[in-house]
Amino acid sequence: MNYYVLTTVSHQDAAVIDAYPRGSPADWKFDEGISLAREFPERAEVVFSKSFPDFRKLYDFQSNILSAFIVSGKARQLIESLRVPNAEFLPVALKDHRGNVVAEDYAILNLLGGEDAIDMERSDYKMNHIDKEQIGRIKKLALKPDAISPEARMFRCSRMRRLFLIREDVLAAFNEAGLTGFRTYPAEGWKGLEL
Repeated sequence: MNYYVLTTVSHQDAAVIDAYPRGSPADWKFDEGISLAREFPERAEVVFSKSFPDFRKLYDFQSNILSAFIVSGKARQLIESLRVPNAEFLPVALKDHRGNVVAEDYAILNLLGGEDAIDMERSDYKMNHIDKEQIGRIKKLALKPDAISPEARMFRCSRMRRLFLIREDVLAAFNEAGLTGFRTYPAEGWKGLEL
């Protein structure tokens, strides 16, 4: 089974989100792989960044500077149809630069838990200088496929929770559905760019 690093693409025309909704849990909690549904505000909204006033286009994976995955209703439905049991969706409406709602069916994709997928012996990395249990930077990624649960289709890596991996069948489903705004890299040998 092949795995891929999942990232969001920064298109030149894509609206950029630069803050979590007002009343959200602390930013760091979004990188922990813990459920945030109880803490997340009802009727949450995210707003296009005023730093990018000409960028307005919507994608299935929306550009942001939060290291989050903000996904469209189409992407959510597909992920739900794939029966990804660890996927939690935190609903958000998207507002343009003037505060007008332009989409109501988006959500922050919060993957719960993590897989012990990184081969710490074969990978080249630097540990996080604050959280000593987490990798801060990957220079060359090596995986331990036998340590990944057969049911894990989309997941965080337990030693680098900001790193999302997807299985090849999930990538095929994304491509077949024509989802936009995401990019993948083969995980084995990945050099740590784009996160």
